[in-house]
Amino acid sequence: MLQPLTDTLSCDSALLHQFRSDEAYDYVRELQAPDLGWWDWSMSKIERFLSDLFSIHGNSDFRIVIYIIIALAFVALVVFLLYRCRFKLFGRTGSVTNEDDEEDNIYGVDFEAIYAKAMAQKDYYKAVRIVYLRMLRWLSDNNKIMWQLYKTPTQYTREFLSVDFQRMTTAFMRVRYGNYQSSEELVRLMIDLESKIKKGGTA
Repeated sequence: MLQPLTDTLSCDSALLHQFRSDEAYDYVRELQAPDLGWWDWSMSKIERFLSDLFSIHGNSDFRIVIYIIIALAFVALVVFLLYRCRFKLFGRTGSVTNEDDEEDNIYGVDFEAIYAKAMAQKDYYKAVRIVYLRMLRWLSDNNKIMWQLYKTPTQYTREFLSVDFQRMTTAFMRVRYGNYQSSEELVRLMIDLESKIKKGGTA
């Protein structure tokens, strides 16, 4: 009596996938009607290219390393751009002079000399600016704010809750960022608010 034959055929999945991915064996496309426009045809080619490019087969696929390198390079670029374009609190729009760079720092600055020179030259913009910096120095020395070069004026108003300081900050920001024309009267107002804050001010 004849024994039943055992089926020894098996399917090689990897080889089958290779054939399916090879355009030379893509017979289905020959049966499709050529009704695609040049735009649709181009997009289909790009879609297939991206699909093949970003399809990762196994942990040994070298493209994983390439993608990681590209991602790290992109993150490094973003960090570099943020560092180079970081917001300068007290710099003028456009080019910044060395004097402006010195005034960015509230330490090692001769406030009185700069203020006197600004008033003598009727440079009320600089006078408003130096009075505000002087106020920040006093607040920092008295542990009412944690001064940092990168911080914005608004951040300081959240650290030191004072109506007078809020008014002083608003006046400064209007001159610095709002192109508001400074004046001697505004400088006097800044001085008056500074004095009130040092005496206790309006909380």
